[in-house]
Amino acid sequence: MLDFNTRLPILRIFLVIITILSCLSISISFSWRAVLGLICLAGTYIFPNLSRNEQNHTSGNPFKGKKGDGYMTKEAEEKMKSLVADLVLYDASCVFSLNRFNKIKRNTECSFAKRSKLWGSLDYDHNISLESNTERLIPTFYKFTLAFQDLGVDAFLIELPGELFGTDIETFSSAVRRVLVTLRQADIQRQTRQLKERAAELDAVDVENRMRYLKPENPHIWDRRSWVFEFNKITFFLTSFAPFYPESNSRYGFETQHCYILFQPEISFAIHDLPPDTAETNWNHPVTVRDKIRIAFRDAGREYQAPMATRLPMVYDIVKPVDPYDTPLEWWKVS
Repeated sequence: MLDFNTRLPILRIFLVIITILSCLSISISFSWRAVLGLICLAGTYIFPNLSRNEQNHTSGNPFKGKKGDGYMTKEAEEKMKSLVADLVLYDASCVFSLNRFNKIKRNTECSFAKRSKLWGSLDYDHNISLESNTERLIPTFYKFTLAFQDLGVDAFLIELPGELFGTDIETFSSAVRRVLVTLRQADIQRQTRQLKERAAELDAVDVENRMRYLKPENPHIWDRRSWVFEFNKITFFLTSFAPFYPESNSRYGFETQHCYILFQPEISFAIHDLPPDTAETNWNHPVTVRDKIRIAFRDAGREYQAPMATRLPMVYDIVKPVDPYDTPLEWWKVS
């Protein structure tokens, strides 16, 4: 059977013929049949276009407003408990790291950050290594990736002690790389284990292709434009703050004593309906919320370029140079 779009040209031809015959039936004036035919013909052009415009409008951002109500359904909670909840030993919504980070959150010029809801890390254990401290966060970080959308949480915060990792940008850069590699390696190991457990019920070629993707993390490829930090198939936008950043830097810590890495799921931008980022900023007549945020940073003396304006891969924006006008730092290569 022909669908509406296929029948539409046939309908238009039929209406044209009827209209012409109606006009010919009266030599001088149009009959009511001719007028009606013209109206119907015009309608075949107007209404499909209206429907198409309405469809485009409603499908502009399918994730808009898909933020949860602050709780999980019983089914989702049971599924999460079976995966990870038994390994989570603390409440990530109520930790001292979030209290200390509030100084940055309150004073930042980013209006989105001010009202964000965060989960955070435990206090750093000085008796074990940075990698071991990161590993004990993994169950909670995994739980975050499962629950953040339902619970309406915007980002996950990892705090690192400033006396150990905030003395200079080289030390901090090395710490950030080690945290990301530790998280990513744990995620790869978990996905590999789960894939092997299900291998018997999956296509062998599909398993082979997935295993090829789950190879050890390699920081040397982080400067590729296609690279983005990923955990449990959730991609993240990362920002960092440290005590050595001066007041003129957008990563200024407002005299906090510790370092921070903020993991924000990229989908949260769509959930909050933030407009797509652009290389241009309307400095004189701000249009979007992104324009307004950049202007607020500029007025506070902490102007920064839009990531798209620098034309650099995403990795450069995770750890910024101390002086905003310095050469972009290849921080993931710092020994």
